Amino acid sequence: MEPKRKLLATTSSQAQGACPDHMKDRFSDLPNDVAHQILSSVSILDLTRFGTLSKKCRELYLSTPSLNFDEFNNWNKSSYAKQFKLLSSLDRFLVRRRENKIHCFRICWSLSYGKAASLYNELYRVVTWIHMAVRCNVEVLDLELRIPDTTMLELPSCIFLCGSLRSLSVHCNKILTAPSLVSSTNLQYLKLTNVTIDEGFCKWISCSCKCIKELHLEHVEVENITMESSSLESFSFVFPSYCGLCHLNISCEKLEDMHIEWKFASTSSRSFKVFAPNLKYLKWIGNLLNNQNLGKLMCLEKAEIFLKHGVDNNDFSNVLEVLCSVCRAKVLILSGEMTKACGFSKEFWKSQNLAFIDQLKEATIELSNGNNELELARYMLEDAKNLKEMVLVYSPQQSTHIRVVNESKMNSVATARVVFQEKQRK
Repeated sequence: MEPKRKLLATTSSQAQGACPDHMKDRFSDLPNDVAHQILSSVSILDLTRFGTLSKKCRELYLSTPSLNFDEFNNWNKSSYAKQFKLLSSLDRFLVRRRENKIHCFRICWSLSYGKAASLYNELYRVVTWIHMAVRCNVEVLDLELRIPDTTMLELPSCIFLCGSLRSLSVHCNKILTAPSLVSSTNLQYLKLTNVTIDEGFCKWISCSCKCIKELHLEHVEVENITMESSSLESFSFVFPSYCGLCHLNISCEKLEDMHIEWKFASTSSRSFKVFAPNLKYLKWIGNLLNNQNLGKLMCLEKAEIFLKHGVDNNDFSNVLEVLCSVCRAKVLILSGEMTKACGFSKEFWKSQNLAFIDQLKEATIELSNGNNELELARYMLEDAKNLKEMVLVYSPQQSTHIRVVNESKMNSVATARVVFQEKQRK
């Protein structure tokens, strides 16, 4: 970044006074793609200043394919006259660009909480910019819009019909209307944050997004998710606090990476079903369910499972069901809360014939108040023939477990390294 600043500073200094000929307008000697790469990290305000320095700079200013409409929050809170001037300036910039290609367009905009007429004019301008980007064959569109609760927003349908669009990120506190199922798209990446969608939107993704490879839903309010895709490779649903999601059904043959963070107060009327035979990386945080089916995960390389028993879910068979779904795994990380129960010995765990035990190379287990996880760790140490390292996370009052584990290590069929890690006090 420092060379870019120096280059821009040199160009700026030339505009202010005389300087040697060999230092004038260095951008003129650069290939356009190199100059555009340098300008891609420059804010729109600095880009506008840069465009006034020379004819060549103006050409680059109007043809740069990466645009970032950000850092305007303070402007939005100033006078209406300044706001109108800013909006008009950005409008003129996009018009003057004509149909020069836009590769990446980011809009981060907070609508002002003023008069209704001003607010709707502002929203109209933002929507117009999106239309212009679509006409310029935008490939990456990133929208972060902060809109008053009383204002409605409907994303223009041209977004979902844009044949050039490959990546779409939408972050706003609004309801997204499901596009028409007849509209196909070439989207490969879709990220939704802080929005509300319905099953119709999920159906559109399944039916119309035939090229999608990554789908990420963060803080998305939705009642049911059914996702069927023959192209999806990475999926995440992250909602750290309690959410209203009831049913999550994933059927994606090519899915390799899945991250689920789903918490709820009651398991009643909730289900989680997965068909992902090629899944390699699983991270699941939240609550165990009474109705869950992960299928047979034959290709897993790493599984991180941090699940708690709910108030209405103390059935240990749900834990075994999850562990038995993990048919293969080189790395396994388990929370103590998940396997928390009483009375299960090392022999019990051995009798379960957990399929992943022969492939396991690394394991991390958090010990809870009971002995269940300790016995599971002993079983792994003694029977996992390819185990290279085990990390045991324990509390100070569990220090006596260290001796028990070391005894099991002596009986191990593998030469696993055991690391004892004390829990950090909250």
